[in-house]
Amino acid sequence: MRPILARLPVGCAGPLMVLLPGFWLVLVASAALFWLLPSRWRLGFLALVSIGFLGSLAWRPVTMLLVWVVVFWFLVRGPAANGDRRRSFHIFAIMAILAQLAYFKYLPPLIAVLASNAIEAAVIVPLGMSFFTFKLVHYALEVSRGTVKGHSFTQFLCFMFLFPIFTAGPIERFDHFLDSREERWSLQSMTEGLTRIAWGLVKRFFVAEVVLRLLLERLSDDFLGDLAHMPVYQVWGYLALTFGYIYMDFSAYSDIGIGASRLFGLRIAENFRFPLIATDIGEFWKRWHMSLSRWCQSYVYLPVMGYTRNPYAATYATFFVMGLWHAGSLNRIGWGLYHATGIAIFVTWTQIKRRRKWRKTFRKPHMRWIGLPITMMFVAGSAAFLTAEAAGEGLDVSARILGRLVAIF
Repeated sequence: MRPILARLPVGCAGPLMVLLPGFWLVLVASAALFWLLPSRWRLGFLALVSIGFLGSLAWRPVTMLLVWVVVFWFLVRGPAANGDRRRSFHIFAIMAILAQLAYFKYLPPLIAVLASNAIEAAVIVPLGMSFFTFKLVHYALEVSRGTVKGHSFTQFLCFMFLFPIFTAGPIERFDHFLDSREERWSLQSMTEGLTRIAWGLVKRFFVAEVVLRLLLERLSDDFLGDLAHMPVYQVWGYLALTFGYIYMDFSAYSDIGIGASRLFGLRIAENFRFPLIATDIGEFWKRWHMSLSRWCQSYVYLPVMGYTRNPYAATYATFFVMGLWHAGSLNRIGWGLYHATGIAIFVTWTQIKRRRKWRKTFRKPHMRWIGLPITMMFVAGSAAFLTAEAAGEGLDVSARILGRLVAIF
């Protein structure tokens, strides 16, 4: 089956790690040894285990990322970062790591477009590069602001390479990582962790791979090829199932990563909070991929808003970055701008309700729940960009769906 299921957004490294027996062996053995060690050695031990395990999967990229960690530590925290040159070193470090991410993640599709797919760019995105980059940028900016203090290189190293969340997130914040650590083993944490892992495995290997994949295959083996002949309700059904598959797949890896981290007494930030019950698109983005949306709010939305004083410019900039974060493709940028447009319409509607004093009317329970199917239909529509292969194909799929809806009504 060539359709979307082979090209979903989590990336190849997340499934790879969960499917490897070595991941589970390392997790069980290291979690047991972790609590036998003195408290001061635990994070250092976990950092070494994480680097060793990730290095066994891809030693060259992990070595490169380890060099970046050392460079950031000395540029941001070392003697060179003191005095008047401090801000310059921070900016240099951030621009350098972003340039490397652009080289690995965005150069290959750009070459393919410029060369009309005549040549292939032999550049492979290093293991966990996107999550790694965003964590480094967060660290440099927060140290620059003075919000992160009193930590060691060992803590920083463990934060950067923590293997349960390295490839599929969530994008943890360093201050939260330090503040949410438990010093003693507890049965409650162990139970919570194992339960969360079990729930993630059920979502990934039963709900997503058995139930939703079977339904998608029954609807169409080649969605793009069958699109011209599919009735509009079947197209929307396929997109809704695709969105459901993405949610179950992605949230399952978050569950496994969060649960596995709990075995080490680490309470990692949540990534999803029941987005399927959101009654408007604004609420949806407070529940969906929360670690990424909060990162973008802190480092894209608020700076752009402060500079432009324009919430629409800040919204489009934020979702443009979100689209690029997933992939350097026109379809992913289109996905981001699609959601930005939804947020912009919602903000405008909210302002109209406030001016016309309709807010109390729309707060009534029956009125709020009308928004749930509308919101889910809009979100499912964004899956059109995820089914596409060629540049701009997602926009074409969306246009066809819209055209059919207009024709019906």
